[in-house]
Amino acid sequence: MPRAHRKAASRWTSTSLVLLSLLGALAACEVGLRLFHPKYEYVVRYDNYRADESRLWATIPNTYRYRAHPDTGLHHPVTYNSFGSRQQRQFDVDALKQAENVAVFGDSFTENNRVEAQYSFTEVLDFMLNLQGDRNFNVLNFGVEGYGPGQQFVWYEQFPHRDDLDHVLYVFCDNDIADFHNNRLFSLDESGDLVAHDAVGRGPLVKMLSRLHLTHLVRDFVNRLPFATSVAPWKVPAREPISLVTYLSQRIIQRKQDGASASDAVDDSIAAFQALLSHWKEIVEARDGEFRVVVLPFLDRKTVQAIFPMHLDVLYLHECFSDMIPNFDYDDWTFRTDAHWNEAGNMVAAHCLYRFLEEEAGLPSLSDAALANARREYYAAVHTGSWSPLPEWVAGPVRPSLDAAGIAAKYMQLGTPRGVLELLGNSTPAARGDWDVYHLPKGPGGHAVLAYAKTPCREEDREDGFFLHVVPRDPRRLSEERAIHGFDNLDFYFTRVWASILVQANHVPSGGWVFDDHCVYGAELPRYEIERIRTGQYTADVRTWEVEIVFDEMAGAPP
Repeated sequence: MPRAHRKAASRWTSTSLVLLSLLGALAACEVGLRLFHPKYEYVVRYDNYRADESRLWATIPNTYRYRAHPDTGLHHPVTYNSFGSRQQRQFDVDALKQAENVAVFGDSFTENNRVEAQYSFTEVLDFMLNLQGDRNFNVLNFGVEGYGPGQQFVWYEQFPHRDDLDHVLYVFCDNDIADFHNNRLFSLDESGDLVAHDAVGRGPLVKMLSRLHLTHLVRDFVNRLPFATSVAPWKVPAREPISLVTYLSQRIIQRKQDGASASDAVDDSIAAFQALLSHWKEIVEARDGEFRVVVLPFLDRKTVQAIFPMHLDVLYLHECFSDMIPNFDYDDWTFRTDAHWNEAGNMVAAHCLYRFLEEEAGLPSLSDAALANARREYYAAVHTGSWSPLPEWVAGPVRPSLDAAGIAAKYMQLGTPRGVLELLGNSTPAARGDWDVYHLPKGPGGHAVLAYAKTPCREEDREDGFFLHVVPRDPRRLSEERAIHGFDNLDFYFTRVWASILVQANHVPSGGWVFDDHCVYGAELPRYEIERIRTGQYTADVRTWEVEIVFDEMAGAPP
């Protein structure tokens, strides 16, 4: 081999070894981050949402996933209902027209997926608005992690029942203008009119890099460097100890004082953001609704008021928090390891929003003691974790208890998986096969349910189909087609879909779910008296197990 070729081969070998060493080091760092410092575990999981051609990403209706609590590390379900809103409960479409509906749009502070859903301010607010019973309210949670105001407005416009939304609340966060600018869903044309743009999704390379923990570590590091302003125009210039929104507010005020018009990309985005809020307000009011901006409690009025158009109605939670809490410090109402508000912060936010809507909707004013008593009833019914509200927030006069099971049934996820297992664990199976089979008299629709439970449960245990043959006491209850066979055929396959109503006081899910190594499926039974049931599993034409449940002749239920 000629000497030049040997040198070239040697250089190639050296370069390859360096690259391999670098890749090995990066791989080791990635593995180390995932194992020992999984700070970005949730950020990299883009299967949490689906790509959306108009909003960039969107929630997936009728699905659930798990997320760890920032402080305790315990995992809880994050459920999306048929609207795609982060709530366990489903909303009856016809009932929306008969109720006053409060729609809350925002980002991660609104979605609140770091806590169990019943602790989210939207659920507590819904409960308090319905205390007096003579008017019916629904509070719908349209928060999505990472959303900017452009995405939130598009979702409002896409919501098929937007005409039924009486109160629309947009929750402003300090990164909203940056998100608005970066997503570029709206801008102003030369005439100053608002123009909508198609969403531009991320390319394959960006998607791949976004799945690496190292990418987010490097991004956080770069954002802290002095030259970060040149990389991201939204970074506050170095050596200025002020927040981003204060910096932007100062720019707006200075521009007004100088009589200058928008002159760069930042100013253009601020102007477009303001135009979007004005447009959103006009559209809501044209549909006979009310539009309000809600500012998170770590931002005071002086800091951000210049950002909003003068004619907007703005609710500053900082003022309410400060009035309610002596020596208010927002850090006391957040997670220890995360800057988002915790269960306690959500509780206070619900109180503040209730007081605002109480006046806005013309509700009779409740005393602070009455609200504290109501909160005690609420948290006593839905409490599942290690957090408990401070006594001064839930103290109140003793009175007859509200319907605890009803409260839990409306606002909790299946009474939590632990609640399901506890309920079934305290019950006696009606039959035992490969799965334990329970008969519970009251399911999601108020009717009997057959619950199947298995522990430990493997994936293969859920693969085979289930047969469920129900023989009515009165054969005339069968359709002509089913009368030939003598039973109703309710066969099903196990599904990973959470139900809208929980297990509490003999409520069980309709559908299947998995928790750790436990599996449960709830099948609602027909609404007639049952003589017997034969059920089990099958593969192809072969039954792998089966049991029979014979109902008591007098009671119509297993003896």
